[in-house]
Amino acid sequence: MSAFEGRSTPVRMSRRYDLFRRFMILLCRILFGLKIQGMEKAPKDGPLVIAANHIQYPDPVLVCMAIPRRMQWMGKKQLYEPPYKRFFEFIGSFPVDREGGGRAGVRIALAYLAEGWALGIFPEGTHKDDGSAREAKSGAVMLAIRGGAPVLPVFVSKMPGPLARLRGERLRLIVGEPITLDKGLRGGKAYREAADDVLRTIYALPKENRKDQA
Repeated sequence: MSAFEGRSTPVRMSRRYDLFRRFMILLCRILFGLKIQGMEKAPKDGPLVIAANHIQYPDPVLVCMAIPRRMQWMGKKQLYEPPYKRFFEFIGSFPVDREGGGRAGVRIALAYLAEGWALGIFPEGTHKDDGSAREAKSGAVMLAIRGGAPVLPVFVSKMPGPLARLRGERLRLIVGEPITLDKGLRGGKAYREAADDVLRTIYALPKENRKDQA
């Protein structure tokens, strides 16, 4: 059996997924003043590793709104329990057993990239509420190099509460330029250094975007 375990792999957005994505964009514009910047920078096809910061639970859905194509997420297997299992499968994700080393998850991820999918990963691992950067893990870099995919950096801001909205704060999703990694990179140290560079690029996007608009 293939790494997909018999699952179909429609790279194009289904009508139901597209409607869900458009509805969420509209809802977040109303509730949080959503602003998406750089959406046009996302490659429309071909293998792609999307690397985003992670500061709140809804981040996978928020990143999906910024990328106009189907995606697959790697998620810890503990999330795939009722009532959440069906939702995670709908947005496009598969469970990874971190305690088992995650090797099966890596095989599935590489199989998706080989089929031309976009793969979403949070280099920081778990989310961090204060918005500060964690140490980057090397999984996104390793998969991008082995899967022959560029890395697309995406910055997600914190979802503003009612008082923050009154102060004019907005939910921002910023897509950066795709990063082509050196295919010759090998070894843990090289992967970690490249992962640190990717994470710095992600957190620099808000400042760079303000410069572009000045």
